[in-house]
Amino acid sequence: MEEITQHQNQAQRPQLLTALTILSFIGSGASFLSYFLMSIYYNAFLAVIKTDLGEVYSQMGLDVNPEMLAEIFEKAGRPFFLLMLLAYTGSLWGVYKMWNLQKEGLHYYAISQLVILILPLIFISTQMSVLPGLLLTILFILLYFRSFKMMEDGK
Repeated sequence: MEEITQHQNQAQRPQLLTALTILSFIGSGASFLSYFLMSIYYNAFLAVIKTDLGEVYSQMGLDVNPEMLAEIFEKAGRPFFLLMLLAYTGSLWGVYKMWNLQKEGLHYYAISQLVILILPLIFISTQMSVLPGLLLTILFILLYFRSFKMMEDGK
């Protein structure tokens, strides 16, 4: 009986927050896995891009310049992939905290997402367009903020 009353007193996670955290777990989780693999197998990925990728793209009928892709990959370097991995770790940690209704998770998530937007500008090119990613990040942060009052302070 005590367990039922205790469960009723706990805050319910809003449906919006549930949906957002699931989407964020999927997106950040997939990116985490990608950057993890690229960090570990950086040289192998670079070799594939330089040698086999052009042929694969031409067989698929895609017009992609593998030399340009290899140049971008080399310019970014392994440190870029490691830092992106770290940023996505922070993002996942923030989402986990928000899933557990902890306000500090929004701070981890927001800062990590901004770092994710800035790193390509630093490592690859300042000419890159971050607008689509920025708009999506702002949308998610604003939607998370709507659930902010339901979260608890540092539990």
